[in-house]
Amino acid sequence: MKVIDPFLTMKEIIIIVNRIGLIKGYDEKRVRETLNLLLRDRKNEFQELADTIGIPNTSEDWQVIILKICLDFEECFKIWTDEVEPDALKNTKCMTIMREIAKGKKNISSVFHTQNIAYTICTEFHETYKRTS
Repeated sequence: MKVIDPFLTMKEIIIIVNRIGLIKGYDEKRVRETLNLLLRDRKNEFQELADTIGIPNTSEDWQVIILKICLDFEECFKIWTDEVEPDALKNTKCMTIMREIAKGKKNISSVFHTQNIAYTICTEFHETYKRTS
């Protein structure tokens, strides 16, 4: 049994128990269903991203964390291609994601490959989510 830090707020405890809640703006039940559908075809890609970013596949709901990172990466892509300058917090978030994706890579092709996986997962998530009900 895991020991929960007594100084965590109730909100933080709920997030630990239910990581699917990290995916904001979507119905939790549909997100879980969509994630399960994605994992049938994209399990290897989820695993590759987890290995790249350093998220152990033994942690509870590690796939949700990867999906959240992919959705955050999509937001970064929108920021990079938008005409409007993002705020400093969004810039920092994107740079952190890029750093995690690029860490340990030996060439730019490896970075692009990992970015492509993240972008593909988020695109397929949106397409699959639309079809669930």
